[in-house]
Formats: sequence, structure tokens, C-alpha cells
Amino acid sequence: MTTIVSLSNCPERTFLFLREIEDTGTVDAPDTDTADEIGADTEESLLCRQCRAVVTSNQHAVAINGNHLHTFFNPAGIIYEVRCFRQAKGCAHHGHPTDEFSWFKGYTWRYALCSTCLIHLGWLFNSEENSFFGLIKSKLVDG
Repeated sequence: MTTIVSLSNCPERTFLFLREIEDTGTVDAPDTDTADEIGADTEESLLCRQCRAVVTSNQHAVAINGNHLHTFFNPAGIIYEVRCFRQAKGCAHHGHPTDEFSWFKGYTWRYALCSTCLIHLGWLFNSEENSFFGLIKSKLVDG
């Protein structure tokens, strides 16, 4: 079944509405290898700014290509600050993996949504050897 994701109160919705997204009905667990986790001393939860549901924790923060925090823009010119996490149990992902305009070479991506309120939180990136969530910094708050 093909659906369009409705993301109200979301500044990037113009770009997101341009893509039709198929809900595959599955939630793949990301790779749980923690060898490249950055040194987070606390298990402080990070919450969805919209609904305050737990999304992930600083314990799952990782460095990808040498950095935990990245700044990117999408084809519509919207700039994102993206934090990388090995796990984000409060995220659901939707759509088929695509490598179109991927910010990380060798990775495909899908949308990552808050599994409680369905607001767009970022993306799930997958390669043959690794997977991680790239979550929009401004969409997360400390718990």
C-alpha cells in the first residue's frame, strides 16, 4: 500500500510531500555494534520535541566519518544539523531504501519518524556493513 506521509507543522514538509512513500510494515533493527560509540557518560534520554516520547539516549551516540554532528542540506536547500545514533528505539522508519542524494557515501536512507506522533525526526542510513540514525538536532530535547 502506498501512502503519502503527512507531516504537519514541519518546515521541510514541502520536500517530503514531493515523494510518495510506501510503508513496508517492517521495522528493521539497526546494527548494534558499539565499537565506534562516542564517549557519552550518561544514559540521558533524548525526547521528541513534539510529543516528549523517548527517542534515543546519549549512550547510543556514534561518530560517523569522524563526527557525531553533521550539517547538510537537502535538494530543496533546507539545512539540517544531524546527530548520529547507533540505536533510536523511539523511531519508526518508512519507505524503501534509496541512495538518491544520500549524505553518506555508500549508504541508503529511509525516513525516520517518531513512533508516537509520526513527526519527521531524521533518517535511517544503511550500508552493507553498518546502520545508524541521523536525527535532526532541533527535533530532540534532553529528557
